[in-house]
Amino acid sequence: MRILHLHDAPHIGGGASGYIKQLFESAASRGHLQWAFSLDQEADHPALQGARAFRYAWPPSALRRRLDFHTWHRPLAEALEAWIQEVQPDLIHVQNCVPFRNTVFPALGRAGRPVVMTVHDFSLVDPNPAGLDRRGLGGTVRAWLDRRSLATSRREVFAAVDLFLCPTEALRDTIGFRAGQARLQRLPIALAEARPAPAGSPQQPLRIFFAGTLYRSKGVDVLLRALAAAGGAARSASLEIAGEGDRRSDLESLAAELGLRERVAFLGRCDAARMDAAYAACHILVLPSRVPENSPLTVLEAGARGRPSLAPATGGVPELLADARGWTFPSEDVAALARALESVAADPAEAVARGARMRAWVRAEFDPQRHWESVESAWREVVRSEPRR
Repeated sequence: MRILHLHDAPHIGGGASGYIKQLFESAASRGHLQWAFSLDQEADHPALQGARAFRYAWPPSALRRRLDFHTWHRPLAEALEAWIQEVQPDLIHVQNCVPFRNTVFPALGRAGRPVVMTVHDFSLVDPNPAGLDRRGLGGTVRAWLDRRSLATSRREVFAAVDLFLCPTEALRDTIGFRAGQARLQRLPIALAEARPAPAGSPQQPLRIFFAGTLYRSKGVDVLLRALAAAGGAARSASLEIAGEGDRRSDLESLAAELGLRERVAFLGRCDAARMDAAYAACHILVLPSRVPENSPLTVLEAGARGRPSLAPATGGVPELLADARGWTFPSEDVAALARALESVAADPAEAVARGARMRAWVRAEFDPQRHWESVESAWREVVRSEPRR
């Protein structure tokens, strides 16, 4: 089969970018020919026959940028349509695509090819998925424009995509897909070695790990403030932060301001070996996101290693951490997060028990071979179907 992959930013670290690299490899192992189209930078992977990227020429006018991103941007449409015409794919598989939705999806609809989309977040119901500041009069106007753009883009996405693959029930059931247009498909998570957690005691304080992009939406500042406020057994807790993003320098300054310089380590971008070591060294992963998370990869990777997670009670997280597989707290509630850290630190045995339950669930629900077989089945199903358009 000839497959064209479309992802807005495969070069930016995150769950969707990691997933698409695995997808390239799985498809190549099954004999498919593959190409890619992305925004800003090409998807660079040896499993691809070729890749193409659209580099946006940023105009000085904020109004012009707003129109380009939220309405029809002809240069992007022409580049995408030309690449589809050149590749002649049997199928187009879309990963996350938030910027330029009102260009990309109408262009896909015009191409008339079968389209499958793996949905990695709640941006199809969230008008401000990046968690941008919308305070004040200007913010109110932008929020209104965000809602209008979202309403239009939802129509375009639903019209262009034949089948949506959703990693959580929460995502499948809350986006508003038509009957039969979406199905549950858990992510592929390889079961890792379950190393014993560090001993938890006053001599061995709670060790916390965060992994992700350092953007405002991930809420690392919330975690830092909670860590500074936490008392009791969490008073000496330490935190390792893996990842890069535009807030790193601000977060480093905040850690120093809060008196956490000796308790917080910024690891930067980590390779697989360093990530594995960081997971093994922690008692718990904390994901303090401001925006609803769907099926966060770090929560699942931690669980595959027998580590529980603490994350906001929004999006797909409650589904992942149900049945005492972890803990949740109200999003952006610093005091509640501080109390949760105190509770975890006070009972190390409970953290071990919840981590073991999470690992068993990952083993049962996230088998990689079953996942890739399901993807293959979805591809063949939509290619065989009579075209809707």
